[in-house]
Amino acid sequence: MTGRSALVSGAGIAGLAAAIALGEIGWDVTVIEIKTENTTVGVGLNHPANALRALQALGVYDQVVERGYVYRGIKRYTQAGDLIATFEPANPDDVPFQISMTRADLHEILTDRAVEVGARIELGQTWTAIEQNDAAVTATLADGSTRTYDLVIGAEGIRSPLRRVLFGNAYEPRGTGYVCWRMPVRRPADVTHSLYYNGEQVKATVINLNAESMYLLVVQQAPPAAALDRTQLAGELSGLLAGFPGIISDIRASITPQTDIHRGPLEVVELPTTWNDGRVVLVGDAAHAVIPHLAQGAGMAMEDAIVLADELRRHEDDVPKALAAFMRRRLPRVRYVQEEAHAILLNEMEADAAKKAIFAAGLGARQERITRRLAEPA
Repeated sequence: MTGRSALVSGAGIAGLAAAIALGEIGWDVTVIEIKTENTTVGVGLNHPANALRALQALGVYDQVVERGYVYRGIKRYTQAGDLIATFEPANPDDVPFQISMTRADLHEILTDRAVEVGARIELGQTWTAIEQNDAAVTATLADGSTRTYDLVIGAEGIRSPLRRVLFGNAYEPRGTGYVCWRMPVRRPADVTHSLYYNGEQVKATVINLNAESMYLLVVQQAPPAAALDRTQLAGELSGLLAGFPGIISDIRASITPQTDIHRGPLEVVELPTTWNDGRVVLVGDAAHAVIPHLAQGAGMAMEDAIVLADELRRHEDDVPKALAAFMRRRLPRVRYVQEEAHAILLNEMEADAAKKAIFAAGLGARQERITRRLAEPA
């Protein structure tokens, strides 16, 4: 044991990954989660090759392979159903090109691993004040207790309260002008590839999650203030899917007012050159939320955790020095991912059909180039 301790605020992907990574190097870790139930929100997610390497480092890769779906490629269509392009990637030597899975399965796997390495997870708990000096951080918790740690990690997601404490309101989530719809769907056995339909106003996609399930993902241009009541979701989504053929039409016909539909804005968080103040550091969406067009949100969060633990191991007696080294490694990589993802969003939503087709035909090569870049050490 190092004798070092950390408080992690948030028990999502970023927080659990941080708990695992620090627990594996001998840190004493407590995770606090404001929710009273150990659940997650959302439908599914994709793990590209770099994320799979992170899952290997966290010791959960085999479980992910067992419960996920190994990606076979993409077929891209026009809204009328005409095939534009097929992309079937070559897998890297060490891991598949990508594996998809349900968020619930990943949450369960990471939770079990965090407990296995010794992390304590306290539900219904949060911090009310954070104070620090050169030697330690003291957190006052909602139950009235005060605890002192060597490090506090904010993994609270895109609307992180701890980010506001560290940096004020200057770095709130910034809208992209688009919203994303997600809906779980039963997977037909003959759907082996991800299917992308490029409409004039929306993009509709189905992505396999495991042997039984997949999910519908729809990207729509919409003003930031266009919030909907849950009673409106089924009707609005049905309207967006009108005119799409094949499996998208079948999914549209299955939508009822009781369908589990998730809708949210596509937003980004871009902090300046540091994600920490003293011994308090942000990771995951709290520091650098990215839109889903490279499927890198979870991967970047897990890489944060692994690199943070690596630098804390290298600089065991100097937490501030470790955090400075962490930032030098992480900032360029995260910025690259955010820029590439935003470029793909804009090209996919291009109004000019000819430009959209050219982009779709070249996207496979672009994704392979990005995959090679992210194969470099995090």
